Amino acid sequence: MSESNLLDTLLATCNGKQGISNRLVIWPALSPELIALAVSLIPMAQLCAMFQRLMFDIAHNRTGFPDLILFDPENNRYQWLEVKGPGDRLQENQKLWLAFFQENGIPAEVVYVGWV
Repeated sequence: MSESNLLDTLLATCNGKQGISNRLVIWPALSPELIALAVSLIPMAQLCAMFQRLMFDIAHNRTGFPDLILFDPENNRYQWLEVKGPGDRLQENQKLWLAFFQENGIPAEVVYVGWV
């Protein structure tokens, strides 16, 4: 599937499913522009790898996904971020996703924040 076919498929699916309850989608945060940006910056192989892992065992793999994704279109980059506060530690399912990202060349980082 080409990038444009993928984008068309995702936009059509989003439009057709908009508002339907889904534990994996926060509808107010999802826009056509955001979908287009993600498709333009995340390599197809990485997208496929993430979706394949998720769908292989959705009950176990839907948790532990990083908190944020950063898009840097000016430098054609993106990165997943797991944010940890004081006293917080990585859970086992988070470690598994981070290991998966590393194995698949998917940029991800744990960011530790503290009180100022």
